Amino acid sequence: MDVIQVRNLVKTFPTKEGPLTAVNNISFNIRKGEIFGLLGVNGAGKSTTLNILSGLITPDSGTIAIFGKDLFRHEEEIKNKFNLATAYYSLSSHVTVGQNLNVYARLYNVKNHQQKIQELTEKFMISHLLRTKVQSLSSGERSRLGLVKSLLNDPQLLLLDECTVGLDPDMAELTRDYLQKYNRETGCTIIFTSHYMQEVEQLCHRIAFMDQGKIVKIGTAKDLLQELELQTVTLHFSQKIEKAKHILEQEQIKYTINSAGVFKFSLKNREKIIYPLLKKFVNNNIPFDDLHLEKPTLEEYFIKKSREKK
Repeated sequence: MDVIQVRNLVKTFPTKEGPLTAVNNISFNIRKGEIFGLLGVNGAGKSTTLNILSGLITPDSGTIAIFGKDLFRHEEEIKNKFNLATAYYSLSSHVTVGQNLNVYARLYNVKNHQQKIQELTEKFMISHLLRTKVQSLSSGERSRLGLVKSLLNDPQLLLLDECTVGLDPDMAELTRDYLQKYNRETGCTIIFTSHYMQEVEQLCHRIAFMDQGKIVKIGTAKDLLQELELQTVTLHFSQKIEKAKHILEQEQIKYTINSAGVFKFSLKNREKIIYPLLKKFVNNNIPFDDLHLEKPTLEEYFIKKSREKK
């Protein structure tokens, strides 16, 4: 079942140079229980897409169905079932953390809202800040507050836009673990944007890469990485180095070697020839001390796709 169905979505903004198309005729579906990533450089259209899905801005054209209903005809009903956390705006800055959360809990009709607020603020380690004004918080504390607010109503759909910005590594890891657990236990569908490629790769079941308002490709991290040609292999030999050279030359593999007997070479990502090659070393009684495979990363894919358009 698809929780979100987007068809031919377009959004333009006026500028001094003329209309800027931030979202350019995009279409996609997101399945129930899926963590769906949106990737792209700044200005690619990710945040605008999320702002349209959340009802914060209106598109020029296109249709959006969420939970099987038209977003713009059933907005209030749909909004009761989802929530949003973003690094790009914070809650009311001149009142306290607790006051903010109490207001939102009442808006969402959260039962036992004081208990819920206490549980979530303890989980994200900001319970000691309940009486602190939001304007006094650090960027990381604001990010955690946004996450707490987004989880108050046990959403069935969660829109997360750069929600880990400013978090230290421990808290970012705790947040990723919590989101994965929440997703598994509740079946909540999550749309996730981030500039941290490792967390996108870790969290997302599928990823859409956006560029200049368009979706360039949708697939799993593995699907996207198949487009990158090479993986790097490092092999360390402490004996029979000449024989190792001979086998690599027989296989027409170009390599470099240092004085310690460490060979480095590249193989095509799509070709699974590393295992037959290792078997040749073993069959010829050429032992290797260490092996390291450096496969393409999502960050490399991001950089490659971003540079293609320049």
